[in-house]
Amino acid sequence: MYRLRAVIPLLGLLVSPAGGAAAPPANHSQIGVWSTALYAPPTPPPQPAAKALPPEAQCIAAILDAEKATGITDHLLLAMGFTESGRRTEDRLFTAWPWTVNTEGRSHYFPTRDAAIAFVRETQARGVQSIDVGCLQVNLRWHPDAFPDLATAFDPVANARYAASFLSALRRDHGSLETAIARYHSAQSERGEAYRQRVTGNLRWVAGALGYLETLAAGPSGAAPTWTAAERGRLSFLSGLFADGPARPLLPTQ
Repeated sequence: MYRLRAVIPLLGLLVSPAGGAAAPPANHSQIGVWSTALYAPPTPPPQPAAKALPPEAQCIAAILDAEKATGITDHLLLAMGFTESGRRTEDRLFTAWPWTVNTEGRSHYFPTRDAAIAFVRETQARGVQSIDVGCLQVNLRWHPDAFPDLATAFDPVANARYAASFLSALRRDHGSLETAIARYHSAQSERGEAYRQRVTGNLRWVAGALGYLETLAAGPSGAAPTWTAAERGRLSFLSGLFADGPARPLLPTQ
């Protein structure tokens, strides 16, 4: 996974920092130092109880809503979500997983939010500070004021809205969405560009599977999916290209 590192002059649209004291070992999420004093994180409204989505749908729904709220077009934030917390589902398709943690160069996927929170607390107790959490892997070290507590940090709506607002701020600072995406990952040009290319690659999956993703985000109250065998086969084939093809790894480090 890739953590959101904050950077005053770095990121263009999300979260990622890397400055300050001794820089930790090559950690994709660090980017610079973002002053949270200059940015007040939004207070997301509670998710409607009627929309009780399964974990594999929660990030998708939250990111789609955050894109609309902040005017991020072409589903770039959704592609970033796959790059940050993407994983394959039991039916061999893709999703972004809300209970994801990346620390010390490795991504961890947990079955519940409580399990993810427990892991973060254990990791912090060992003295580790650079930890990326949630749908869009907001870095807790560089964004200490992003969320009031860990439960909120892992809330898909809060996580996606913070990331979207930060990404928008980076775009305003740097004037280019492409630059903002690169700086979301790293201020170092080579690492940032590599990340941007990964996001661009994941846009192909998003474009090819948008109907599936929107149906997933609609949840039980939405229209029942009517995937034919051919459609399921196409999505599965597309997933296979991303997970096993020469462009690998487009998903986070596991």
